[in-house]
Amino acid sequence: MHEGAYLRGSWNAVDGFVTITSIVLLFAHIPETSDALQSLGSLRDLRALRPLRMISRRPGLKLIVSALVKAIPSVLNVVFLSMILFLLFSITAVHFLKGTFQACSGDVFNSLLPEQIEFLVSPTPWNELSSLQQKWFENNVCKGFLVDEITSQYICECWGADWKPTQAKNFNNVASAMLTFFVLSTSENWSEIMKAACDATGPGMQPIINNNEIWIAFFILFMVVGSFFLMNVFVGVVIDNFNSMKAKLGGDFLLTPEQKKWMEAQKTAKRVGPIRILKVPAQPVRRICFSIVRNHYFEGFIMTCIVANALLMAAQHFGESTQQLKTTYVVSELSTVIFALEVAMKLMAYGRAYFDDNWNRFDFSVVVGTVICTVVQVLVANSIWTLTMLVRLMRVTRIFRLVESSSSIRAILSTLYIALPGLSNISSILFLILFVYGTMGVHLFAKVALSSDIDAHANFQTFGRSILFLLRVATGESWDHCMYDLASNVPGCVNDPPYDPNMCGFGNIEGCIPLNGCGNPVAYLFFCSFTVIVAYVMLNLTVAVVLESFATCQEEEEDSMLVPELLEEFQYKWAELDPMATGFIKVDKLLTFVHKVAPPLGWFGIPLQMPQFFRYTRSLHLPLYEGELVQFRDVVMAMTREMINTVRLSAMFV
Repeated sequence: MHEGAYLRGSWNAVDGFVTITSIVLLFAHIPETSDALQSLGSLRDLRALRPLRMISRRPGLKLIVSALVKAIPSVLNVVFLSMILFLLFSITAVHFLKGTFQACSGDVFNSLLPEQIEFLVSPTPWNELSSLQQKWFENNVCKGFLVDEITSQYICECWGADWKPTQAKNFNNVASAMLTFFVLSTSENWSEIMKAACDATGPGMQPIINNNEIWIAFFILFMVVGSFFLMNVFVGVVIDNFNSMKAKLGGDFLLTPEQKKWMEAQKTAKRVGPIRILKVPAQPVRRICFSIVRNHYFEGFIMTCIVANALLMAAQHFGESTQQLKTTYVVSELSTVIFALEVAMKLMAYGRAYFDDNWNRFDFSVVVGTVICTVVQVLVANSIWTLTMLVRLMRVTRIFRLVESSSSIRAILSTLYIALPGLSNISSILFLILFVYGTMGVHLFAKVALSSDIDAHANFQTFGRSILFLLRVATGESWDHCMYDLASNVPGCVNDPPYDPNMCGFGNIEGCIPLNGCGNPVAYLFFCSFTVIVAYVMLNLTVAVVLESFATCQEEEEDSMLVPELLEEFQYKWAELDPMATGFIKVDKLLTFVHKVAPPLGWFGIPLQMPQFFRYTRSLHLPLYEGELVQFRDVVMAMTREMINTVRLSAMFV
């Protein structure tokens, strides 16, 4: 193929494969087509791959997928190491535990005498049985024990009881053992297998509780090496490749440290704007309200009320006394009155400027909503449960006011906000994966018979349920039990039964036909691949993005020359010359402003002659508006640029 060929692009190859498959499947459903072409209809599950074409049209998604693809060589090394480890443990487990995870059970077993159960656990040859023990087999085909080796399984079947596996997971062969150890590496229900191994006595023999507790050390060793170490190495390799590729494609690896600081300072400067200085009102009542709400004791009192109200609501519980209910009601209503008075006083003191602050708008919305719901409750004769819950929810939201007074909490929220773009890309990929697996799950397992773990709520009968089910699997909640249930065949099941709208789950009507479809062994590949991709890769990439955002913010705080305190001072000094926050001041006030701002951004305390000032202002290259005005953002950007240049020149001569 020549250099510009369509299929030279990997994403074009994916698009082409999905498109050609869709066209072939379209013809496969036409009755007039040949039987050979119609047989390709079994590939209809590949239609679930169609949404993958969206990835090539989103640069952010392509970045993540490309990072994962480039991580494959490193991941394969970890996979190879994991397979060797699993193989070593599997060979050991198969040698000692094959055929041991079975036991006698059922109604017949439950009706046995204690002496019979004791004999079942430790059977002996016929000639060593007492006359009483031989009577247990008088009317039985097993009389005389016509086999060479007497096992618990043989005795159990002689009495007509059920000899069944105690666990879906087993170590009967190396393949089953490696699958079991992979499940254990996810730490899902690993203690069940450990207990079963401790109870094991031998192939065909009835388990005995805590028969061999040495297996505890064996499984703990595997969990330390196979789960805590190897699985986290796998995740670390993926995340490391993702971060490396993102750093290269971010475009900043060619920049010098000074240039990076300059870019970060410019970004920081762009986020600030002029603030308004609230003047003391002239009217006596408003002046009193202004002095009260501006007092730090008043703010502390409000914060105390918020915390006390939240603690009181958290103390509510089922079965609380009538006195406690009355106290909670009185305190809650009193808190509503206090918060309403706070809003009223701030409105009186600030006027329209009250709504300039986001937290004030939040307080106003919460208080108004609470008052409206309370009034409706009083007017309506019968208490509306939903309305009561809404009032409580609004009262709880007041606790967010604490964010305003805590710079560390604000920093955390800012970090999460910065991480949103990266999280949105990962969430999009995660949704595509859920969509593909959900669609394939409906095609493969919709008609599998229900069981203890595949029930009316956790199944693949509809697309919506399959998505919810996969979200549960992504958290690791009993995903192994679901996998074994969907792969096993219950007695009397039917392979791929025809669809019937009266089947239970599809048509939940009285007398619906129970699902009787057989399981599909492809469930092993389906669930294992989903667990690796989602639980180990995508969810941990989410953690990586958040951690990277925290690290970035921390580095910016430590290395940035334009610290938040410097910008805050810039805003307040500007507000002294522009109290109405118009964003403009006259150019002749620029000298006064420069002398108000502290170094290194300004010239406060530094003698500045007029010739120096003129040279400085010319270096700022500030545009003039209406011939005599300079704009806030222009000034802060220009002064930031000069600050960086001054620091750079000083460093050169040190």
